[in-house]
Amino acid sequence: MRCVAARAIALGAALWSAEARAQDSVGLNTHVPGSDLLDECVDLGVRWIRVDGNWLDLNPASGRYTFATMDAVVDGARRRGLRVFMTLAYTPLWVPRVARARSDAYEGNDEPAGSAEWEAFVRAAVEHFRPRGVTHYGLWNEPNLSGFWESSADAWIDKIALPGQRAVRAACADCKVLGPDLAHVGSYETFLDRVLVRAPAWDILTHHIYNGWPETGTTIFSGDNFLQALETRRLPITRAALREVLDARRFTREVWITETGYRAAPGDPAAEARQAVYVRRVLEEQLPRAWWTNTFFYEVMDCGVDDPMCPIDGFGLARPTRPLSMGGERSFPRDYRLKPAYLAIRDFLRTHPAILSETPPDSGVSDASRVDAPVDALPDSAAPDTAPPDAASDLGPALPDMAPEAPPVDSAPEDRPRMELSVTDRPSLDAAEVLTPEDTSATDSARTDAQETPSPDTRGTTPLPSAGCGCHAAPPRMSSISWVFLALLGRRRGRGRRACAARAP
Repeated sequence: MRCVAARAIALGAALWSAEARAQDSVGLNTHVPGSDLLDECVDLGVRWIRVDGNWLDLNPASGRYTFATMDAVVDGARRRGLRVFMTLAYTPLWVPRVARARSDAYEGNDEPAGSAEWEAFVRAAVEHFRPRGVTHYGLWNEPNLSGFWESSADAWIDKIALPGQRAVRAACADCKVLGPDLAHVGSYETFLDRVLVRAPAWDILTHHIYNGWPETGTTIFSGDNFLQALETRRLPITRAALREVLDARRFTREVWITETGYRAAPGDPAAEARQAVYVRRVLEEQLPRAWWTNTFFYEVMDCGVDDPMCPIDGFGLARPTRPLSMGGERSFPRDYRLKPAYLAIRDFLRTHPAILSETPPDSGVSDASRVDAPVDALPDSAAPDTAPPDAASDLGPALPDMAPEAPPVDSAPEDRPRMELSVTDRPSLDAAEVLTPEDTSATDSARTDAQETPSPDTRGTTPLPSAGCGCHAAPPRMSSISWVFLALLGRRRGRGRRACAARAP
């Protein structure tokens, strides 16, 4: 197995050497940031921000677009020299959808009945934001999780990926199409392989990895560590690493890790120290890898100060010292405590300038001069197949040594266990509900978390669509808590939009 893995890595390196060397950078997940959070990004030293260009917010009715709040975010970022990666996602209520039995009360993960509305929105968004300097667009978020996409990989390819790729390129010749932003959980490799076969025309491939490090407590018995998820699988029976899947399909363009991070339980100094170790290890490993060219840490600030119900509180690099409800708009750094992870990133960026080797940010200059050449057209392989989606022949040649999927865990709860909180974060969790560390079943009833170590602070995040202003709306691996939180999502998202508008830069 090690020989096979070594050959795969060597193949990837050889293929990459034929490509132009892309330039490194670092970014931060910011959702819909105000001036204070943009100032934080500048002080931290990152060059990029990832923002939530939610379809359901920016296009609330057919033919109507509400870009004003995001205009303020983009303009504020560009004035500060920050580049913007905008993720477009989530189905509005007005769009006709595929008739099916609903599994939740959230509308944004529904499959549209067609692709015309999505394609029109993507084109309108790109045409609007490109003159403001936005050149990088993501198509959806974690579509391999039903919390974000309640349908198949083929449906996502047909309704979202292929139409979105066409729309971005039709609207902007020098823009980049990014995706598929999969969560590194369950049988993600099956979904990714399908995408690489049918919709491979990504200028940059994006992926989410929250797996821990040996230095933060991850062992061979607790699950894949970060590098095993990234490059070489832990065991022959565990899920394939990202690089293995890409090499099997000879994908040689840039890779960005657009979500990674570590939840440090609020008020736990030891956990915050481990969070600092986590982010430093990520940067140390990005730097020598030519194919991995950007990392977006999750996330800009802790969400629990403004929303005590936020179940992913602790992922932030900074923690507000007061809620918005007490005194209104915050400013940076006056109203924030900088966590050790923040200081670790800032120090690393200052002492390792090579990781910021890209062309310095501008205020709207075309991105066409970057060394990563765009994909000019969809290849023939992007044409939809006619064979059944689950047919083995549909995926082309099998991935080398692809791990067989483990059977579902009988004791796994049925209400989305892949989105449960970590075991020690859930005081009401019975022992019978605990999933095994390496359950790689593709079924929703047996999904595992991205970070598989038992430590409560080494769990990754599988967030639901943004609730606005720096807080996603759901935690990793949530069961009954998820439904309580989803019930509040609509009310919370409305409040978040108002707060964002009030705090626009």
